[in-house]
Amino acid sequence: MKFYDREAEFKTLGKIRDNFRIAVIGRRRIGKTSLVENFYGKKCVTLFVSSEKAEKEIVKAWIKEYSAYGTPNVSTFKDFFDFVFAHMKDKVIFVDELQNFLKVNKSAIFDLQRAIDKHKPKLVVSGSIISLMKKLVEGYKSPLYGRFDFIIKLNELDFRTVFEICKDLSLGIEEAFRIYAVFGGVPKYYELIEKSGKFGYDDFMLDSFVRYPRPLYEEVRTMLKEEFGKEHKTFFSILSAISQGNNKHSEIAGYIGKKQTEITKYLSMLKEDYELIERKTPVVEGKKGLYAIRNNLFAFWFGSIWKYNELIETLQEAKAMGIIKNNLERHNSLTFEKTITGLISQKILLPEHDFSKIGRQWGKFKGETGKNTYEIDIMAIDEDKKEALFAECKWQENLNPEKIIKELKDKARHVKWEENERKETYAVFAKSFSKKITVFEGKEAMCIDLKGIEKTLNKSFT
Repeated sequence: MKFYDREAEFKTLGKIRDNFRIAVIGRRRIGKTSLVENFYGKKCVTLFVSSEKAEKEIVKAWIKEYSAYGTPNVSTFKDFFDFVFAHMKDKVIFVDELQNFLKVNKSAIFDLQRAIDKHKPKLVVSGSIISLMKKLVEGYKSPLYGRFDFIIKLNELDFRTVFEICKDLSLGIEEAFRIYAVFGGVPKYYELIEKSGKFGYDDFMLDSFVRYPRPLYEEVRTMLKEEFGKEHKTFFSILSAISQGNNKHSEIAGYIGKKQTEITKYLSMLKEDYELIERKTPVVEGKKGLYAIRNNLFAFWFGSIWKYNELIETLQEAKAMGIIKNNLERHNSLTFEKTITGLISQKILLPEHDFSKIGRQWGKFKGETGKNTYEIDIMAIDEDKKEALFAECKWQENLNPEKIIKELKDKARHVKWEENERKETYAVFAKSFSKKITVFEGKEAMCIDLKGIEKTLNKSFT
């Protein structure tokens, strides 16, 4: 598969001159190695650190791979770094999966630090265990602290890029949304789709996660257990709780049978150290937050795969497949709102607006009996122009928007922001509509379907 996007990262790397040290942090499969090797090309000397091999075996493999450079017959990381940093000054030395030194030989981090200070090489390191990499390159107690000029946090590809990939794979806009709902913007999984030949969505997902040998079921579990270490069971329980719609601190604690005070540190670690969850508040009047899993793949895995792990691991595949196949569309519906929010934030959708805040909005109905709380999928505001967008996202076909917009207008009355001065616009996003309207009770209304989104995305590439 060709190399997609990463324009911002290429631009950053292109500005760096002379001797430099760069750390690239990002989860497995996110494209760290491809980024570095595509940018530096033949100047790049890649040293992959395997966590499953001994130090001498790793060094011997490096020597064999780069024998053309006259690498001496050494057996330690220290001696190897001293040689390559001194004799390959015209090359970019790329240490891939830096955190694995901690499993092979912890003193290698100190050896690397001394070699950096002595030779000041052109060096790039990468790592996929987020918490460990942050400690190694950003923690002030680490021997590598202060040794890196730039730290690049490599995020997933956005939906616009995934749409481009899907187009190249001859997949349509609906398929792009459905695949993105599960795999997000992780490039490696789109390579697997490309290699699969004739692609069928349901079969591909079930083969990946349910049918033996279900490679991605094991991959996600292994990845997260490696990240969390010995406390992985508690973290798994919390993420399971959130994936089942328990989004408040109290609800999560109740779901896993612990006191709120007992899980506070775990929530903080999931948010700050592992960057797996986020705490969302309403766009306006927001104080009490709700927790959500940031990554589409992990949200899907915990909500639809791990939830039924007993069926999968006891080889009740047929039963598991029936349940999970039904869950796929539900998961697509949940992520549709998130994807649309991202497209509006990027100004790909509704580019004529300049919203300063965007997100979900919820609160209490005030002064009305029989009603408790309201929720609005998307609220976006332009504080300078005092404009407010209220939108709902429905993963449905042939949708009649009138009822949805009427309910939106009713809920909008309870949003306390510039009530008497704001200009309101209503929008509904859906797979398709039975009819479309442009005005509702004197207010601008928009009905945007998948065809309209596809047209806008295609325009964004011109």
